[in-house]
Amino acid sequence: MAYMSVASPALVQSPRERSRSGRLRHLLSARDLTIDDVDDFCQAADDFESGLAPRQQLFGRTVALLFFQSSTRTRLGFESAAVALGAHCIGMEDMSASRTNASIGESLEDCAAVVSRLADAIVVRHHECAAAARMAATSVAPVINAGDGWNEHPSQALIDIHAMRRGLGTLRGKSIAFGGDPRGRVVRSLVQLLRFEAPREIVFCPPPHYPVPEDFESTLAEYQIRLRVVSDIDTALVECDAVMMAPYDMSAIGEPPASGYVSPHFTPKHFAVTAEKIQRLGSSAQLYHPLPRFDEIDPSCDMLPNAMYFEQVRLSKFMRMAVLERLLTAN
Repeated sequence: MAYMSVASPALVQSPRERSRSGRLRHLLSARDLTIDDVDDFCQAADDFESGLAPRQQLFGRTVALLFFQSSTRTRLGFESAAVALGAHCIGMEDMSASRTNASIGESLEDCAAVVSRLADAIVVRHHECAAAARMAATSVAPVINAGDGWNEHPSQALIDIHAMRRGLGTLRGKSIAFGGDPRGRVVRSLVQLLRFEAPREIVFCPPPHYPVPEDFESTLAEYQIRLRVVSDIDTALVECDAVMMAPYDMSAIGEPPASGYVSPHFTPKHFAVTAEKIQRLGSSAQLYHPLPRFDEIDPSCDMLPNAMYFEQVRLSKFMRMAVLERLLTAN
């Protein structure tokens, strides 16, 4: 069964607008980034972590957190990053109470035009594909896409690249696997960034009812990166250098469902990762996950040397600091 969607993510256009210095004015899509951008963000994150970069660069600045869709790590991560840089955050705990909702109907464009005159940057998460790009079109401040429907999540992809570079040393020549539902916005953005990293191959271990999206296939083919599909996670654990896990089925948290398919709401054993499985297979594959997890990675894995997902979270603060600092000082 081919994966169908209301609109192809590949058709969602985002402004490639840059400041006079050549830096990005907004972070809307991983497709807008160059290898120099990725390297610059990763270096800045390293500098913030090591203390080489000053922490109060955004003193007195304001970051608006507009989360129309629920979030824990991304919202708290950006808030923590803003505070570490000396900025403060504004926003609403419940965006359904704002006038930019279905019952009142203020447009996203008007919301951005207003909020960008009250804040120095906007971080937005929204259930609609291309919501961030729409807001960037009228915003006079940088807009950061913190997830727009099933389309993209570029800041998370930067975090994931940074964490894998740190864990593996380099991604060049490596085998990188994706476990679980392949349709998610995090995977889409990360595939776009992996095109710069020259991995040997990208391996997908998807549920049989959700094939690899066609835009992933075309991106990897364009950059001559081998794509391989395996039927159980054991193969990935044995043959790959890193496994980026995702929930077995993303439909319950806002991804488009496959027609006629009813999610089992659990991960079948041959798709789940456990400590027993890692030890039995002798796997040294590093485990990553953007979180939240459900049962696709058992908590028995948490103390294993393979487990990188909580380190991924620790590093995320520094990458979000890098994103905020680079965008707010671009002009």
